[in-house]
Amino acid sequence: MNEPQHTPLPEQIVQPQAKRNGLVLTILGGTLFIVTLSLNAIFSEFPMAFLLAGTGFALVTLALGVGKLIEPPASLVMNPRHIVYQHRKGQWQLNWDNILRFDVPRIQRGLDMVEIPVIGFRVHNYDEVLAHIDKRMAVHILLEQRQLMVVALRSQFPDLEDYTQYFDVPSRYKTESGMIYDGVLASFGQRMQHMRELLGYDLFISENALDRSSHEFIALLHELQQTRQEHLPT
Repeated sequence: MNEPQHTPLPEQIVQPQAKRNGLVLTILGGTLFIVTLSLNAIFSEFPMAFLLAGTGFALVTLALGVGKLIEPPASLVMNPRHIVYQHRKGQWQLNWDNILRFDVPRIQRGLDMVEIPVIGFRVHNYDEVLAHIDKRMAVHILLEQRQLMVVALRSQFPDLEDYTQYFDVPSRYKTESGMIYDGVLASFGQRMQHMRELLGYDLFISENALDRSSHEFIALLHELQQTRQEHLPT
């Protein structure tokens, strides 16, 4: 008796725009470094200031380029079951069934509402998120989102001077289900809660990780969400 064959789920792979510049930066940095050293060797009175500035700029450019090149080939892999965000520090996975909503967050700036260049996801269940995130990735996000947190705090609480309570490291974190977390996952759970209070969302993806504008990506997410059931086994 033949076993039933499972058709692979279709995947939507997102390659970040920033990665495309990695090779250009690497070549530019390497070329500038070689040219600077060559000029220093050819001209005996080559100014030391130019040598230091040239090699310094070249090394920084080279490092930025290499940093982009070693990123994973895709920042997002999406199929009808889940969304996986990939980074050289690790990854997190978000099941479609756990997504309550997604959009571009906005903050108050004067009389205007200003969009933040990120995609925000609000989830039903924190436990699912905490079960599917690498700890190194959680640490990276905690550090990376500090500026986003400050921007949100300044918008929501313009008179608040002490942000300590929002950056304190908790000893434990208890989710609505009663699950208790410690260490990095406790900090990440608390951060999601704070971001929800400030911006209305729990998880964020920078626009730099996308291959199109934020609003075009939101439209893609809606399309995938509406059609995903067609590809799931019944």
